[in-house]
Amino acid sequence: MARRLSADHSLDAPFPRHRDALRGRRQTWIEVDLDALAWNLKAVQGHLSSRCRILAVVKADAYGHGAIPVCRRLEAEGVNAFGVATTEEGLTLRDAGIAAPILVLGPSDRDQIDAMIEASLTPAISTPASLDAVIAEASRRDSRIPIHLKVDTGMGRLGLLPEQVTHALAALDRARDRVLLEGIFTHLACADDPEDHFTQTQIECFDGVLARVRDAGFKPQVVHAANSGAILHYPDAWFDTVRPGILLYGAHPSPRSRRLDLKPVLSFRSRLVQVKELPSGSAVGYGRAFVTRRPGPIGIVPAGYADGLSRALADTGGALVAGHLVPYAGRISMDYATLDLASVPDAREGDEVVLLGRQLEQTISADSFASWAGTIPYEALCGIGPRVPRLYLQAGALCEGS
Repeated sequence: MARRLSADHSLDAPFPRHRDALRGRRQTWIEVDLDALAWNLKAVQGHLSSRCRILAVVKADAYGHGAIPVCRRLEAEGVNAFGVATTEEGLTLRDAGIAAPILVLGPSDRDQIDAMIEASLTPAISTPASLDAVIAEASRRDSRIPIHLKVDTGMGRLGLLPEQVTHALAALDRARDRVLLEGIFTHLACADDPEDHFTQTQIECFDGVLARVRDAGFKPQVVHAANSGAILHYPDAWFDTVRPGILLYGAHPSPRSRRLDLKPVLSFRSRLVQVKELPSGSAVGYGRAFVTRRPGPIGIVPAGYADGLSRALADTGGALVAGHLVPYAGRISMDYATLDLASVPDAREGDEVVLLGRQLEQTISADSFASWAGTIPYEALCGIGPRVPRLYLQAGALCEGS
Protein backbone atom coordinates (compact mmCIF):
# COMPACT_ATOMS: atom_id res chain seq x y z
CA MET A 1 0.00 0.00 0.00
CA ALA A 2 1.32 3.43 -0.95
CA ARG A 3 2.03 5.97 1.71
CA ARG A 4 -1.07 8.06 2.35
CA LEU A 5 -1.01 11.71 1.45
CA SER A 6 -1.66 14.59 3.80
CA ALA A 7 -5.04 16.25 4.12
CA ASP A 8 -4.53 18.52 1.14
CA HIS A 9 -3.18 15.62 -0.98
CA SER A 10 0.40 16.92 -0.90
CA LEU A 11 3.76 15.40 -0.06
CA ASP A 12 6.57 17.37 1.62
CA ALA A 13 3.83 20.02 2.11
CA PRO A 14 4.65 22.18 -0.94
CA PHE A 15 1.09 23.19 -1.75
CA PRO A 16 0.18 25.21 1.34
CA ARG A 17 3.48 27.05 1.04
CA HIS A 18 2.88 27.83 -2.64
CA ARG A 19 -0.88 28.20 -2.65
CA ASP A 20 -0.85 31.96 -3.29
CA ALA A 21 2.03 31.84 -5.77
CA LEU A 22 0.27 29.19 -7.85
CA ARG A 23 -3.28 30.46 -7.47
CA GLY A 24 -5.01 30.62 -10.85
CA ARG A 25 -2.14 28.81 -12.58
CA ARG A 26 -1.70 25.37 -14.02
CA GLN A 27 -0.40 23.11 -11.28
CA THR A 28 3.03 22.53 -12.76
CA TRP A 29 6.00 24.44 -11.41
CA ILE A 30 9.72 24.60 -10.76
CA GLU A 31 11.23 25.08 -7.33
CA VAL A 32 14.67 26.72 -7.23
CA ASP A 33 16.48 26.40 -3.91
CA LEU A 34 18.76 29.43 -3.65
CA ASP A 35 20.35 28.09 -0.48
CA ALA A 36 21.43 25.00 -2.43
CA LEU A 37 22.91 27.33 -5.04
CA ALA A 38 24.96 29.07 -2.34
CA TRP A 39 26.02 25.67 -0.95
CA ASN A 40 27.30 24.60 -4.37
CA LEU A 41 29.21 27.86 -4.81
CA LYS A 42 30.97 27.22 -1.50
CA ALA A 43 31.71 23.62 -2.54
CA VAL A 44 33.40 24.90 -5.70
CA GLN A 45 35.30 27.57 -3.80
CA GLY A 46 36.46 25.02 -1.25
CA HIS A 47 37.85 22.86 -4.03
CA LEU A 48 39.84 25.73 -5.56
CA SER A 49 42.93 27.53 -4.45
CA SER A 50 42.13 30.70 -2.52
CA ARG A 51 43.46 32.96 -5.25
CA CYS A 52 40.82 31.96 -7.82
CA ARG A 53 38.02 34.34 -8.66
CA ILE A 54 34.61 33.07 -9.76
CA LEU A 55 33.05 34.04 -13.10
CA ALA A 56 29.68 32.32 -12.77
CA VAL A 57 28.17 31.15 -16.05
CA VAL A 58 24.50 32.16 -16.12
CA LYS A 59 23.74 31.90 -19.82
CA ALA A 60 20.50 30.30 -21.06
CA ASP A 61 18.58 31.86 -18.16
CA ALA A 62 21.05 30.33 -15.69
CA TYR A 63 20.62 26.88 -17.25
CA GLY A 64 16.86 27.17 -16.92
CA HIS A 65 16.91 28.22 -13.25
CA GLY A 66 16.16 31.92 -13.80
CA ALA A 67 19.14 34.22 -14.32
CA ILE A 68 17.94 37.23 -12.34
CA PRO A 69 17.22 35.54 -8.96
CA VAL A 70 20.28 33.32 -9.42
CA CYS A 71 22.56 36.29 -10.08
CA ARG A 72 21.13 38.27 -7.19
CA ARG A 73 21.93 35.44 -4.79
CA LEU A 74 25.36 34.77 -6.26
CA GLU A 75 26.19 38.47 -6.22
CA ALA A 76 25.20 38.58 -2.54
CA GLU A 77 27.50 35.60 -1.97
CA GLY A 78 30.43 37.56 -3.41
CA VAL A 79 30.70 36.19 -6.94
CA ASN A 80 33.16 38.32 -8.87
CA ALA A 81 31.57 38.34 -12.34
CA PHE A 82 29.03 36.66 -14.60
CA GLY A 83 29.23 35.10 -18.04
CA VAL A 84 26.36 35.21 -20.54
CA ALA A 85 26.07 34.01 -24.12
CA THR A 86 24.44 37.03 -25.73
CA THR A 87 24.17 40.78 -25.42
CA GLU A 88 20.45 40.42 -24.75
CA GLU A 89 21.12 38.21 -21.74
CA GLY A 90 23.54 40.78 -20.35
CA LEU A 91 21.11 43.65 -20.87
CA THR A 92 18.40 41.73 -19.03
CA LEU A 93 20.68 41.38 -16.01
CA ARG A 94 21.66 45.05 -16.09
CA ASP A 95 17.99 46.07 -16.30
CA ALA A 96 17.39 43.96 -13.18
CA GLY A 97 20.08 45.84 -11.28
CA ILE A 98 22.94 43.33 -11.43
CA ALA A 99 26.05 45.47 -10.94
CA ALA A 100 28.89 42.92 -11.14
CA PRO A 101 31.00 42.69 -14.30
CA ILE A 102 29.26 40.75 -17.08
CA LEU A 103 31.26 39.11 -19.87
CA VAL A 104 29.40 38.39 -23.10
CA LEU A 105 31.01 35.09 -24.08
CA GLY A 106 29.40 34.99 -27.51
CA PRO A 107 30.32 36.98 -30.62
CA SER A 108 30.19 40.76 -30.44
CA ASP A 109 27.94 41.79 -33.31
CA ARG A 110 28.91 45.17 -34.72
CA ASP A 111 25.35 46.45 -34.34
CA GLN A 112 25.27 45.51 -30.63
CA ILE A 113 28.55 47.04 -29.51
CA ASP A 114 26.99 50.41 -28.74
CA ALA A 115 24.37 48.80 -26.46
CA MET A 116 27.03 46.64 -24.80
CA ILE A 117 29.20 49.61 -23.95
CA GLU A 118 26.27 51.68 -22.70
CA ALA A 119 25.40 48.86 -20.30
CA SER A 120 29.03 48.24 -19.26
CA LEU A 121 29.02 44.74 -20.70
CA THR A 122 32.44 43.35 -21.55
CA PRO A 123 32.79 41.98 -25.09
CA ALA A 124 34.67 38.78 -25.81
CA ILE A 125 36.72 39.29 -28.95
CA SER A 126 36.83 36.20 -31.15
CA THR A 127 37.59 37.62 -34.61
CA PRO A 128 39.79 40.37 -36.09
CA ALA A 129 36.63 42.06 -37.39
CA SER A 130 35.06 42.27 -33.92
CA LEU A 131 38.27 43.75 -32.55
CA ASP A 132 38.30 46.36 -35.31
CA ALA A 133 34.67 47.20 -34.54
CA VAL A 134 35.36 47.71 -30.83
CA ILE A 135 38.38 49.88 -31.57
CA ALA A 136 36.30 51.98 -33.97
CA GLU A 137 33.52 52.41 -31.40
CA ALA A 138 36.02 53.34 -28.68
CA SER A 139 37.53 55.98 -30.97
CA ARG A 140 34.10 57.36 -31.78
CA ARG A 141 33.28 57.64 -28.10
CA ASP A 142 36.73 58.86 -27.10
CA SER A 143 36.69 56.32 -24.27
CA ARG A 144 38.62 53.21 -23.20
CA ILE A 145 36.74 49.90 -23.50
CA PRO A 146 37.75 46.73 -21.63
CA ILE A 147 37.70 43.48 -23.61
CA HIS A 148 38.55 39.80 -23.16
CA LEU A 149 40.41 38.10 -25.98
CA LYS A 150 39.21 34.58 -26.75
CA VAL A 151 41.74 32.10 -28.12
CA ASP A 152 40.76 28.90 -29.90
CA THR A 153 43.21 26.31 -28.58
CA GLY A 154 41.41 23.32 -30.06
CA MET A 155 37.67 23.66 -29.46
CA GLY A 156 37.25 24.66 -33.09
CA ARG A 157 34.44 27.14 -32.46
CA LEU A 158 34.74 30.79 -31.52
CA GLY A 159 38.10 32.40 -30.88
CA LEU A 160 41.22 33.66 -32.56
CA LEU A 161 43.57 30.93 -33.70
CA PRO A 162 46.97 31.14 -31.99
CA GLU A 163 48.57 32.41 -35.20
CA GLN A 164 46.04 35.26 -35.35
CA VAL A 165 46.93 36.55 -31.90
CA THR A 166 50.06 38.39 -33.10
CA HIS A 167 47.96 40.54 -35.45
CA ALA A 168 45.44 41.21 -32.68
CA LEU A 169 48.19 42.29 -30.28
CA ALA A 170 49.56 44.67 -32.86
CA ALA A 171 46.11 46.22 -33.32
CA LEU A 172 45.68 46.47 -29.53
CA ASP A 173 49.11 48.06 -29.19
CA ARG A 174 48.09 50.81 -31.61
CA ALA A 175 44.87 51.34 -29.63
CA ARG A 176 46.17 51.12 -26.04
CA ASP A 177 44.47 54.40 -25.15
CA ARG A 178 41.13 53.12 -26.53
CA VAL A 179 40.96 49.42 -25.66
CA LEU A 180 42.06 47.70 -22.45
CA LEU A 181 43.02 44.04 -22.72
CA GLU A 182 41.42 43.22 -19.39
CA GLY A 183 41.20 39.47 -19.90
CA ILE A 184 42.17 36.52 -22.06
CA PHE A 185 40.57 33.10 -22.11
CA THR A 186 39.98 29.83 -23.91
CA HIS A 187 37.44 27.02 -23.79
CA LEU A 188 38.33 23.38 -23.15
CA ALA A 189 36.69 20.69 -25.26
CA CYS A 190 37.18 17.54 -23.16
CA ALA A 191 37.75 18.69 -19.59
CA ASP A 192 34.88 16.57 -18.27
CA ASP A 193 36.97 13.47 -19.07
CA PRO A 194 39.99 13.24 -16.76
CA GLU A 195 41.58 10.61 -19.00
CA ASP A 196 41.50 12.65 -22.23
CA HIS A 197 44.98 14.12 -22.71
CA PHE A 198 43.77 16.69 -25.23
CA THR A 199 42.89 19.02 -22.38
CA GLN A 200 46.54 19.21 -21.35
CA THR A 201 47.44 19.98 -24.97
CA GLN A 202 44.99 22.88 -24.94
CA ILE A 203 46.33 24.20 -21.62
CA GLU A 204 49.90 24.12 -22.97
CA CYS A 205 48.80 25.96 -26.11
CA PHE A 206 47.06 28.60 -24.01
CA ASP A 207 50.16 28.96 -21.81
CA GLY A 208 52.18 29.69 -24.94
CA VAL A 209 49.75 32.33 -26.15
CA LEU A 210 49.61 33.91 -22.70
CA ALA A 211 53.41 34.17 -22.65
CA ARG A 212 53.36 35.96 -26.01
CA VAL A 213 50.72 38.37 -24.73
CA ARG A 214 52.82 39.23 -21.69
CA ASP A 215 55.99 39.49 -23.75
CA ALA A 216 54.17 42.08 -25.86
CA GLY A 217 53.76 44.23 -22.75
CA PHE A 218 50.13 43.41 -21.92
CA LYS A 219 49.09 42.44 -18.41
CA PRO A 220 45.57 40.96 -18.52
CA GLN A 221 44.04 41.04 -15.06
CA VAL A 222 41.63 38.15 -15.71
CA VAL A 223 42.92 34.87 -17.19
CA HIS A 224 40.46 32.00 -17.43
CA ALA A 225 40.17 28.60 -19.05
CA ALA A 226 38.53 26.26 -16.55
CA ASN A 227 34.90 25.28 -17.04
CA SER A 228 33.21 22.93 -14.56
CA GLY A 229 35.10 19.89 -15.84
CA ALA A 230 38.48 21.59 -15.57
CA ILE A 231 37.64 22.89 -12.10
CA LEU A 232 37.28 19.27 -11.04
CA HIS A 233 40.22 17.76 -12.89
CA TYR A 234 42.80 20.25 -14.16
CA PRO A 235 44.31 22.67 -11.61
CA ASP A 236 46.74 23.84 -14.31
CA ALA A 237 43.73 25.43 -16.03
CA TRP A 238 42.58 27.46 -13.03
CA PHE A 239 44.86 30.48 -13.61
CA ASP A 240 43.32 33.37 -11.62
CA THR A 241 39.63 32.93 -12.58
CA VAL A 242 37.36 29.94 -13.23
CA ARG A 243 33.98 29.63 -14.95
CA PRO A 244 31.70 27.21 -13.08
CA GLY A 245 28.39 26.48 -14.75
CA ILE A 246 26.67 23.13 -14.23
CA LEU A 247 28.40 22.63 -10.85
CA LEU A 248 26.62 25.67 -9.43
CA TYR A 249 23.28 24.09 -10.29
CA GLY A 250 24.03 20.87 -8.46
CA ALA A 251 25.00 18.54 -11.29
CA HIS A 252 28.32 17.19 -12.55
CA PRO A 253 29.66 17.63 -16.10
CA SER A 254 29.67 13.91 -16.88
CA PRO A 255 29.49 10.47 -15.24
CA ARG A 256 33.31 10.39 -15.42
CA SER A 257 33.70 13.56 -13.39
CA ARG A 258 35.10 13.70 -9.90
CA ARG A 259 32.29 14.22 -7.40
CA LEU A 260 31.82 17.28 -5.23
CA ASP A 261 29.29 17.43 -2.40
CA LEU A 262 26.61 19.29 -4.34
CA LYS A 263 22.93 19.88 -3.72
CA PRO A 264 20.34 19.91 -6.55
CA VAL A 265 19.06 23.43 -7.01
CA LEU A 266 16.03 22.75 -9.20
CA SER A 267 13.06 20.44 -8.84
CA PHE A 268 10.28 20.03 -11.40
CA ARG A 269 6.85 19.32 -9.91
CA SER A 270 3.24 18.93 -10.95
CA ARG A 271 -0.05 17.41 -9.78
CA LEU A 272 -2.40 14.73 -10.97
CA VAL A 273 -5.26 16.55 -12.68
CA GLN A 274 -7.18 13.35 -13.31
CA VAL A 275 -7.01 9.75 -12.16
CA LYS A 276 -9.12 7.24 -14.07
CA GLU A 277 -9.62 3.50 -13.82
CA LEU A 278 -9.17 1.84 -17.19
CA PRO A 279 -10.08 -1.76 -18.01
CA SER A 280 -7.53 -4.22 -19.34
CA GLY A 281 -6.74 -3.70 -23.01
CA SER A 282 -7.27 0.08 -22.97
CA ALA A 283 -4.98 2.22 -25.14
CA VAL A 284 -3.45 5.40 -23.74
CA GLY A 285 -2.14 8.38 -25.72
CA TYR A 286 -1.14 9.08 -29.29
CA GLY A 287 -0.50 6.13 -31.52
CA ARG A 288 -1.97 3.72 -28.95
CA ALA A 289 1.63 3.08 -27.92
CA PHE A 290 0.61 1.89 -24.43
CA VAL A 291 -2.10 -0.67 -23.76
CA THR A 292 -3.08 -1.66 -20.24
CA ARG A 293 -2.43 -5.30 -19.35
CA ARG A 294 -4.76 -5.26 -16.35
CA PRO A 295 -7.46 -3.01 -14.93
CA GLY A 296 -5.95 -0.11 -13.01
CA PRO A 297 -5.46 3.61 -12.53
CA ILE A 298 -3.91 5.98 -15.02
CA GLY A 299 -2.87 9.47 -13.89
CA ILE A 300 -2.79 12.56 -16.10
CA VAL A 301 -0.12 15.19 -15.44
CA PRO A 302 -0.38 18.72 -16.92
CA ALA A 303 3.17 18.82 -18.29
CA GLY A 304 4.48 17.73 -21.65
CA TYR A 305 7.30 18.17 -24.11
CA ALA A 306 6.55 21.89 -24.43
CA ASP A 307 7.53 22.08 -20.76
CA GLY A 308 10.72 20.06 -21.00
CA LEU A 309 9.47 16.48 -20.67
CA SER A 310 11.19 14.76 -23.56
CA ARG A 311 9.13 12.26 -25.51
CA ALA A 312 11.99 9.82 -24.97
CA LEU A 313 11.15 9.67 -21.26
CA ALA A 314 8.10 7.56 -22.05
CA ASP A 315 10.26 4.59 -22.98
CA THR A 316 12.55 4.42 -19.94
CA GLY A 317 11.65 7.12 -17.41
CA GLY A 318 9.23 7.69 -14.62
CA ALA A 319 7.97 10.15 -12.04
CA LEU A 320 7.47 10.08 -8.27
CA VAL A 321 4.00 9.74 -6.78
CA ALA A 322 3.61 9.08 -3.04
CA GLY A 323 7.31 8.32 -2.90
CA HIS A 324 7.09 5.60 -5.56
CA LEU A 325 8.76 5.72 -8.96
CA VAL A 326 5.95 5.07 -11.45
CA PRO A 327 6.44 4.63 -15.19
CA TYR A 328 5.03 6.79 -17.93
CA ALA A 329 2.11 5.22 -19.77
CA GLY A 330 2.10 6.02 -23.46
CA ARG A 331 3.65 8.87 -25.36
CA ILE A 332 4.31 12.22 -23.78
CA SER A 333 2.39 14.88 -25.68
CA MET A 334 2.87 18.63 -25.94
CA ASP A 335 0.90 19.50 -22.80
CA TYR A 336 0.32 16.25 -20.90
CA ALA A 337 1.95 13.08 -19.68
CA THR A 338 0.23 9.96 -18.41
CA LEU A 339 1.44 7.70 -15.62
CA ASP A 340 0.78 4.05 -14.81
CA LEU A 341 -0.37 4.23 -11.18
CA ALA A 342 -0.66 0.48 -10.58
CA SER A 343 1.87 0.71 -7.71
CA VAL A 344 -0.03 3.59 -6.04
CA PRO A 345 -3.68 2.50 -6.41
CA ASP A 346 -4.89 5.02 -3.82
CA ALA A 347 -3.47 8.04 -5.69
CA ARG A 348 -5.98 10.84 -6.10
CA GLU A 349 -6.46 13.95 -8.14
CA GLY A 350 -4.39 16.75 -6.65
CA ASP A 351 -1.55 14.51 -5.49
CA GLU A 352 1.92 15.89 -6.10
CA VAL A 353 4.01 14.43 -8.91
CA VAL A 354 7.78 14.96 -8.92
CA LEU A 355 9.20 14.86 -12.42
CA LEU A 356 12.71 15.85 -11.32
CA GLY A 357 13.76 16.14 -7.69
CA ARG A 358 13.05 14.55 -4.33
CA GLN A 359 9.87 13.18 -2.77
CA LEU A 360 10.00 11.39 0.58
CA GLU A 361 13.00 9.03 0.41
CA GLN A 362 13.16 8.86 -3.40
CA THR A 363 15.01 11.17 -5.78
CA ILE A 364 15.08 11.62 -9.55
CA SER A 365 18.43 13.28 -10.16
CA ALA A 366 19.31 15.49 -13.09
CA ASP A 367 21.60 12.69 -14.28
CA SER A 368 18.73 10.18 -14.29
CA PHE A 369 16.25 12.60 -15.82
CA ALA A 370 18.72 13.35 -18.60
CA SER A 371 19.89 9.78 -19.22
CA TRP A 372 16.30 8.55 -19.53
CA ALA A 373 15.85 11.11 -22.29
CA GLY A 374 19.13 10.14 -23.97
CA THR A 375 20.78 13.48 -23.28
CA ILE A 376 22.91 15.33 -20.70
CA PRO A 377 21.91 17.38 -17.63
CA TYR A 378 22.80 20.63 -19.40
CA GLU A 379 20.17 20.10 -22.10
CA ALA A 380 17.62 18.62 -19.72
CA LEU A 381 17.77 21.61 -17.35
CA CYS A 382 17.86 24.25 -20.09
CA GLY A 383 14.96 22.52 -21.83
CA ILE A 384 12.39 23.13 -19.10
CA GLY A 385 10.08 25.56 -20.83
CA PRO A 386 9.44 29.19 -19.91
CA ARG A 387 5.71 28.60 -19.37
CA VAL A 388 6.56 26.63 -16.22
CA PRO A 389 6.63 29.16 -13.34
CA ARG A 390 9.79 29.28 -11.23
CA LEU A 391 9.31 29.57 -7.48
CA TYR A 392 12.37 30.63 -5.47
CA LEU A 393 13.07 29.29 -2.00
CA GLN A 394 15.35 30.71 0.65
CA ALA A 395 15.47 29.29 4.18
CA GLY A 396 12.61 27.02 3.12
CA ALA A 397 10.22 29.86 2.24
CA LEU A 398 9.26 31.63 -0.94
CA CYS A 399 11.34 34.70 -1.65
CA GLU A 400 11.58 37.53 -4.17
CA GLY A 401 11.36 36.37 -7.78
CA SER A 402 8.60 33.81 -7.23
